[in-house]
Amino acid sequence: MSENNSTFDFAATYLKLQPGADRKIITAREFAHRKAQKELVKDTNKIVDLAFLAFDIPVTGNRAPTWLEAIVNEKDPHFSLERGRNEARIIATMLLAERIHDGYQATPALVMTGSLGGRRQTVDHEAIVMAARSLLARLGRARGLRFDARLARPAWRDVTKTVAAAKGGDSLSINAAIEAVAKEAKDAEMRLVDTFNNVLGQLTNENRRLAEEVDLLWWRMSRWSYLLDRPLSEIDERALPFVAGTDVATMITVLPGPHGALGVIRDILGPAADEVQTLRSTFEAIPAADRASLLKDVTPDVQPIASLNAGLQLYVDDSIAASLPAIFARRTGVSIDTELTRFQIAVQSFYERALIKSGWI
Repeated sequence: MSENNSTFDFAATYLKLQPGADRKIITAREFAHRKAQKELVKDTNKIVDLAFLAFDIPVTGNRAPTWLEAIVNEKDPHFSLERGRNEARIIATMLLAERIHDGYQATPALVMTGSLGGRRQTVDHEAIVMAARSLLARLGRARGLRFDARLARPAWRDVTKTVAAAKGGDSLSINAAIEAVAKEAKDAEMRLVDTFNNVLGQLTNENRRLAEEVDLLWWRMSRWSYLLDRPLSEIDERALPFVAGTDVATMITVLPGPHGALGVIRDILGPAADEVQTLRSTFEAIPAADRASLLKDVTPDVQPIASLNAGLQLYVDDSIAASLPAIFARRTGVSIDTELTRFQIAVQSFYERALIKSGWI
């Protein structure tokens, strides 16, 4: 989490989305909000559920976030996710908004993926998308600048009373003092080991981050696709955004990845980065022979919030070719003829694969 000393103002944020709401409803929603946040810390699948709701992405019966409905029903038994779809989207959006406010680093990547380059809208008119983009930028600027891993000496707990009691000379007091000192020595050792391992973990993560950034630079200089094992210059320019974003995502290990990754991707796309193309043309530009490599480790039932990977998966099954556009729209909530710039497609591909790789979607 990043540093943020301010407190998320639930009531003010809710009233912006539901002007004139009754005070009882605000109190009930705040109760549900606080309880739901505790659930999100324990289960990333529930955070993804919120993204589905916030961006109005179609969900199947087994994907419906009944856990959220149950929480809201504690103070508002008449609430229904189905009947109160707009209210449910407000609740989901605010839960994501607070996580971004508090600096959780994976949530903005999920929000950017849900947005699909702004083609999916939230009830707050993309306020959480702008907040996610801002947090990612701040993380990129601050990463490494204030890195300081130090090994602190663990403080010993006070055992003076037990030791003082042993001065009386009786065997029970002496044994108790020895046991107390020995136990505290072991505990202090464990605290020191935990501190050491924590610092070592920080150093390891920092070294990994630096190594990944070096890998990105070498990737840019070599202009060679790791996944397809051939020069990027040999890849159809319409397929390049998907390939570039996916290639870069294979090099990162921790969400949201180096912020510089987006700059490297844009550089690879060159002057054509702002050219517009449809999702359909992106998929169709990827040869059948390349699909397996690009979809490596992506399950056939990948969640539709990862619209590019879900869309390319559909092309693997030739039997649905005629109905593919309709299936894509039904699953993702957007048309296969949706237009994005090549850079937007590449960024979408990057975040999708990073989230897939991290086990989020």
